[in-house]
Amino acid sequence: MKLRALALWFAAAGLAAAAVQVRQRDGSWFIENSALRVTIDAKAGQLTVLDKAARYEWRQTGSPGAPSPFRDVRALAGPDRGVSFEADSRSGSGAPCVLRVKLTVRDGTSDLVAEADMSERTTKIDNVAFLDPLVLDSPSAALVVADYSNGHLYPLDLKPFPRMRFSLDSIDMPWLGVCDLERGFGYAMIAATPDDGVFQIQMVMRNGREIPSPRMVWLASQQQFGYARRLIYHFSSRGGYVGLAKRYRAFAKDLGVIVPFSEKLKKNPNIARLFGAPDIWGDPSLKFAREAKQAGVEKMIQHTSPSEGVRRGVTPEEMKEINQLGYLSSTYDVYADILPVEPGKEITPHNDRVPESVVLRADGQRMTAWLTADKKQFMKRCPALWVDAAKLVIPKDLAIFPYLGRFIDVITAESLYECYDERHPLTRTQKREANVAMLSYVRSLGLVTGSEHGRWWAVPYVDYIEGMMSGGSYSWPAGYLRRPKSKEQEFTSPSGSKYPPWEVYAKWGIGHEYRIPLWELVFHDCIISTWYWGDSSDFLLAAAPEVTPKKDAFNILYGTIPMMWAGRSGSWPAASEVFLRSYRNTCKLHEAIAGTQMVSHEFITRDRAVQRTQFSGGTEVVVNFGEKPYTAKLGGKNYLLPQNGFAVKGPKIEQSLSLSGGHPVTRIRAGSYQYTDSGQRPR
Repeated sequence: MKLRALALWFAAAGLAAAAVQVRQRDGSWFIENSALRVTIDAKAGQLTVLDKAARYEWRQTGSPGAPSPFRDVRALAGPDRGVSFEADSRSGSGAPCVLRVKLTVRDGTSDLVAEADMSERTTKIDNVAFLDPLVLDSPSAALVVADYSNGHLYPLDLKPFPRMRFSLDSIDMPWLGVCDLERGFGYAMIAATPDDGVFQIQMVMRNGREIPSPRMVWLASQQQFGYARRLIYHFSSRGGYVGLAKRYRAFAKDLGVIVPFSEKLKKNPNIARLFGAPDIWGDPSLKFAREAKQAGVEKMIQHTSPSEGVRRGVTPEEMKEINQLGYLSSTYDVYADILPVEPGKEITPHNDRVPESVVLRADGQRMTAWLTADKKQFMKRCPALWVDAAKLVIPKDLAIFPYLGRFIDVITAESLYECYDERHPLTRTQKREANVAMLSYVRSLGLVTGSEHGRWWAVPYVDYIEGMMSGGSYSWPAGYLRRPKSKEQEFTSPSGSKYPPWEVYAKWGIGHEYRIPLWELVFHDCIISTWYWGDSSDFLLAAAPEVTPKKDAFNILYGTIPMMWAGRSGSWPAASEVFLRSYRNTCKLHEAIAGTQMVSHEFITRDRAVQRTQFSGGTEVVVNFGEKPYTAKLGGKNYLLPQNGFAVKGPKIEQSLSLSGGHPVTRIRAGSYQYTDSGQRPR
């Protein structure tokens, strides 16, 4: 998965380049193939791109600080067909710099590849703006991005626009898209050098109105430009955000990031225990496992937490029996956040030498990490030291407890950062590689691996991720597991900042109008997604019980698993009917489609309340999030779907929650498993 694969990809781009034409006329340069015509106006320092199939011409509008005009424009010799030019730019600090830009087009594709470099890569910078935005002037235009969630759709007419910056090290896939939701055309910006950069939103005037438009800003690597930067503009004439996501999947496959479960299972058959398994936290015990099995819960991820060198609530013998029940025993672990180790004591996941092992920032300060509710400040252990610490801990633990999995917290949720300590220096790229090394080590021990959130680079090394189904916006301290008692309850973080009101969570965290499954469209057959542990399926039963069936509907639509809590802090046993309902309605479906691709997602109604997904192998899902019942036709049958109702038809499963005689009826049929609940006595 190293960036060397990118070089091979770009080398392959020149194999069929002969059909690409490069010419000059009247002071402008043109690069053209069967799909695109790129015009470079050197005097104005602007580009236009004609997507021939979409019959739309993408135009730049100048923005402050961008390169202009273009100098020394010349055709590129050799296999790459395109042009290069120089342009003056400025670092974010105001220091002048000169970029050498290459624009190339591949024959038979609708990709424009843009590369930026400096003759003096050691020039001190903080950031450099790249090309001006390409603007979509359309009333049905939207920006789509997986921004700390499986995906958001931001209509460009939202005022104010919700987000003006998407850092490559914090979004879950290093691309975003702009598309016309009605006509289906658009383009994706894919950062082929994915570690040091930001997608910045510029407000561009067009036809008397401001239009949010993205452009790339490259960040310094250890305060220097460091290396050549590459960006791919992929233009699509149809398919909307689904087509753009599938283009990124093809790119990710070339990088070696697409590793489907069919391949992962060959190395670790225990991964199959995840398929159709709810993700359970809380107070684990053999008693709970036996009760869940008796109640019909066939699979489950059951986590334990470390407490003074033992696994809380479970002995090694009990864990062995939990495994024999068919469940996946796992345990919590974290290496990023540390407190000082006591003199004479061994290094642990939570303790290390301070400040020697702590990340050193560029400003000379040591990096802080988790701040507990009682104001205990953890520090950030340098990722270069994570594997060494894990090797001191995990083998000893594994020699006692026969768990089958391990959950590594923080690592896939935090951003990339740099370390300036000479004993363990890191660029952002090296930080990403250290993350991979940590997860690779855990997998090398034969453990099913989970982590806190999703990142594109982690997919080959992680089997399930917590938090991707959540929208990244909370109105309560989700990280601190504080449950709201009402929607009006206000919370303040340990650092003193206020959490946003419930309306923010309702719109962006759980709002069906603005959520789209970009992550699943790319990675559904490779990794399993669920909710954040402070935003689990059953976390809001006191404040908003209606959210639980909506989350079940999202799990069904996206083909993912629920997360729930057991014991005093969860729905089991206090609300076991809720626990079992979420399990039945979501997990039988997931078990049937876990290893399949999500091939499409669409909004069926204009209010986006009714949505449909399709999976490879032939499974189709329709969900109604709206208050008004909707008649869905699936497999030759009509289903009157209530709010959060669903209809599913596939070769391995058929299930629905529909109205019959005005009453909701749930039916599930998967192989020999059959379930019916008509509001009377379920069977």
